Formats: sequence, structure tokens, C-alpha cells
Amino acid sequence: MNAPLIIAFIGKGGVGKTVLSALTGKLFMELGRKVLFIDADPAMGLAASIGAENFKTIGRAREEIIKRARIASTIEEKERLGEVLDYVLLETLYERPGYSLIVMGQTDTLGCYCPVNGLLRRTIGALASNYDAVIIDAEAGIEQVNRQVVESVQYPVIVTDNSLRGVKTALMINGRIGDIPSMKPVQTGVIFNRVESPDPDLVGTVTAGGMLDYEHIGPDPDIREFDLRGTPLIDMPPDASVPRKLRKILSANGILK
Repeated sequence: MNAPLIIAFIGKGGVGKTVLSALTGKLFMELGRKVLFIDADPAMGLAASIGAENFKTIGRAREEIIKRARIASTIEEKERLGEVLDYVLLETLYERPGYSLIVMGQTDTLGCYCPVNGLLRRTIGALASNYDAVIIDAEAGIEQVNRQVVESVQYPVIVTDNSLRGVKTALMINGRIGDIPSMKPVQTGVIFNRVESPDPDLVGTVTAGGMLDYEHIGPDPDIREFDLRGTPLIDMPPDASVPRKLRKILSANGILK
């Protein structure tokens, strides 16, 4: 099995992680790479941004598996849960030409069920090996990625706006990445998104915190227009300003190649 390139977009809410996740997948698809999108945010914005509909979430699959585990009474029934897991998870794989999608979603089942989370992570990791690039649209913290999605991310891309709160969130995330033994990124960088000109002091705080400055991406009315009309972002022209700037950033930092 191949080891895919795994990229996670992380940051505080409202900074544009979902847009950058969708467009990064688009850039890899334009190079002929097989892409697996993982929508790890309970809001499920990535699925909407690429035009996915009628999908089954990992949260729903997890609930089904836990219900089956609760009613399993014999050793044989419990041993068969692994087969059930594979089948249920395959139902969550949303496939289209050029890309696939897994949506984590939400769960109504109470309790930790750490063994189930571990099985989910290992199975998703096995699925990911069939792709060239895995693009994760994450929540603010890296723990959820580590706990439920994949064990490691080569390129955590932290997205921020031009605010001290956004940069403090970036520092917090970078600290947590360093605290997780299995997280051994090639590099961690920060994109100032929807920003005309980042504040130099904020950029200095980022670099002093041990992160790379991936430069900035300015506001783009085309993005707003696509969102207004509900047009999938992966249909955006490659010469539009945000895909063009994102291509430059990812290529310059050895991520897109």
C-alpha cells in the first residue's frame, strides 16, 4: 500500500479552512492525482463546498456499529463486528470521478467507545492508502484528527485571519501538534487568509512560534459568488486568484508537486 500525502487545514472558525481544503484537492486533481477529501468538521461544510449530496457519515456508521456491539451476545457475534465495520464504512465512502469523500459528521451516541474510534481510524487509514493525497478540513484542534481520522499529518496548514486571536489559536494548535508523539509533520505553516496585508507583528509571532509563514491570500469576490450560488468550488477556473495563489504557496513549500 502506498503512503498518501496527508494535508490538514486547521484554525479557528470562520477563517476559510473549508475553501482552502476544497481548492487544494482541486489542484491535486488537476495534476491527475487521486484525492480523498475528509470532512472532519461537524458542520460538514467541505461536503457542501464540493457539491456532495446524499452521503452517509462516519458518525452514523459509528452509531450503527455501537448498537450492534451492544446486542452482540456470543463470542462469534462479537468477532464478526470487524466484518460489519468494513461493510458499514465502505457505505460512507462517497465516490466521484477524480475524488472520494468521507464525512465525519456528528454522533448522538453517548460515551467514549475508544475501541470503536481506534477501529475507525485504522480503517480510514487503510482506505487512505488507495489515494495520492488526503485533504482534511479539520476543527480548531488537532486532537480530533489524531483520535478519529488518521494517526499523522505530514503537512498541517494552520489558517488564520489578521487577528491576534487567530494567531494565538495557531500557536495553541502548533503546541498540541508537538505534544502528540505520532504527529511528526514535515513542516507546519500558516496561511493568512482573506487578508490584504498581514500585520508584521502577527507574522513575527507566527515565525517566532516555530511555524513557517506561508504568506497570505487576499479576499476574493469569486469565492463569495460561488458560495452565493452554491456552485462547487472544485469547478472554479484554475486561473482564478485564490487557486492561483494557493498553487504558488503549496508549490513553493514542497506540498504540491
